[in-house]
Amino acid sequence: MIQSIISTLKAEAEIEGIGSHLLVDSFKTTLAIHLLRHYCTTKPNLSNNSGSLSQAKLRQVTDYINEQLHQDLKLSEIAAIAQLSPYHFLRLFKQSTTLTPHQYILQRRVERAKSLLQHSELSIAQIATRVGFADQSHFTRWFKRSLGVTPKQWQGRSQ
Repeated sequence: MIQSIISTLKAEAEIEGIGSHLLVDSFKTTLAIHLLRHYCTTKPNLSNNSGSLSQAKLRQVTDYINEQLHQDLKLSEIAAIAQLSPYHFLRLFKQSTTLTPHQYILQRRVERAKSLLQHSELSIAQIATRVGFADQSHFTRWFKRSLGVTPKQWQGRSQ
């Protein structure tokens, strides 16, 4: 079987026809699975049986998010911090926090904004940018959705 897969891989690499890259990826996966099933001497630990992120990985991810709130955070980048595929990370993060990464990021941005509204002289537009919202309108919409009041109304209450 290994010889067959390798000869097919070699032929596909030389031809470079339609779908060759997909076929090569498929055969590489097939070869890896075959080798693991038949030649691996230890049973690989392929998943976290608890269904959630370890405390250490969750802390790494949340620290990264909190440090990078002002940026456009991508799921693939955050998943890479946890050394997981985006899909697997999304599932484990939600299991660990009850929130999707997107919901968590929005929640953290609103919390950071609340602090800035209370303790800084920045304008609402500046705060929106500083915490990672696209603009003041986007920020105001999410803030009101989260807290039931606009940033201006909240700022007036807290002073």
